[in-house]
Amino acid sequence: MTFLIHDRRPVPEIGPEIDRLRNLADDLERICRGDHPSHSMLAGAPILENWTMAQRPESCLAGCVSGHPNIGNDRCAITSPLWAFAPTLGYARTLSRFYVLGEPNLIPQAGRH
Repeated sequence: MTFLIHDRRPVPEIGPEIDRLRNLADDLERICRGDHPSHSMLAGAPILENWTMAQRPESCLAGCVSGHPNIGNDRCAITSPLWAFAPTLGYARTLSRFYVLGEPNLIPQAGRH
């Protein structure tokens, strides 16, 4: 989920996503400790039949990065999923970290008009 931020006003529509992410983090912490969901906890969960693994595209940024703790400097990279995009304020927040936005690439991407 990406939230486009235009200025420094509060962004209350992010609130429900914060709650969903907190719930996910709480569940993952329990699983990490070996506290898996009980049968009674799963009794009210939806059932997914005839399932398969799938993927769906998520918004992200691509560009030349410097100062990244894992990638280094002057390397091409694709970010983790984009959550807050504030180009007029000069920043983006991905799932992993904040990025300062430098100059954009103004060359149209292949297949995009």
